[in-house]
Amino acid sequence: MKKLCFILLFCMMSFFGIRCNAQMTIFSGRTTADTIVVGQPFDYQLSLTINKDFYVEWAQFGDTLSKAIDVISVEDVKTTPINNSDNVIMTQNLKLTSFDTGYVYVPEIAINYSKSLQDSVRRTLRTDEKELYVTTIAVDTTQAFRPIKDVIKQGYTAKEVLPWVAIVIALAGIVYLVIYLNKHKKPKVVVVEEKKKPTIPAIITARAKLNEMKDNELWNSAKTKDYYTDLTDIAREYLEGQFEIDAVEMTTDEIMDAVNKLNLNNLTKSKLQETLTTADFVKFAKANPTAEQNKQSFSDINNFVEDSYIYFQEEAKKKEEESK
Repeated sequence: MKKLCFILLFCMMSFFGIRCNAQMTIFSGRTTADTIVVGQPFDYQLSLTINKDFYVEWAQFGDTLSKAIDVISVEDVKTTPINNSDNVIMTQNLKLTSFDTGYVYVPEIAINYSKSLQDSVRRTLRTDEKELYVTTIAVDTTQAFRPIKDVIKQGYTAKEVLPWVAIVIALAGIVYLVIYLNKHKKPKVVVVEEKKKPTIPAIITARAKLNEMKDNELWNSAKTKDYYTDLTDIAREYLEGQFEIDAVEMTTDEIMDAVNKLNLNNLTKSKLQETLTTADFVKFAKANPTAEQNKQSFSDINNFVEDSYIYFQEEAKKKEEESK
């Protein structure tokens, strides 16, 4: 009976021992050496055994762990599952060094964990402080002191000489070019101004373009917008060349204000205004006049050009008579 109770008690202890081991959380840090030479890098490995479902906040490292311990590099955290267990082992390796001598200490490193990210209860684990001895570089004091050597002067390298050679060649080339240009200096060329070719009178240009449109019967074209653009451009260029009105850069209203100052008869001015207005509707309001309306617009511009030119001739004749 006692033997049976002992076996049962052992089984219960084994079961609860496995359960405790499954929930065991251990955090530690270990170094690869207890003694280093000053400035020598050494590894410091952090190891955490914890439930795989727990949330862990790992420490963030800067350039140093303490006044005596410098951080060279920090590797990513690696997670390794444990067979037949709910736990995992999480490791992180730090590359450290120290430039102090004597005994220095790798300080405690703390991490926080909780059962889940949403769990507000955070628990903290800390590593133990690790002692490390840092030695200096051994100096053989039995040897006699030697005097400081003078600076050894080295010869110039091709890399150092090449820029100076290039500068000398460039200066020689400039001097040669100046001498050559002075010896072969060409005599001064007398520039003879060409006589300006006579400009074609605006009336002739306008008549030629209108005749071309008439011959091609462009008022029947499906490209109504292009037709009115070409037609009004002829009128604008004619006004600029014949009456010095900057019509190319003006709106319809501005053109008519300038034309009103010419004292043309109302019928002549109305022909220009109607065509310009129709063109504005076509270009900006997408109007679509009939072929007959297009032909009438052509006739109006043609009549405006001829009637205004007669007015121009009469005005020129009056000025000539007044000057006598």
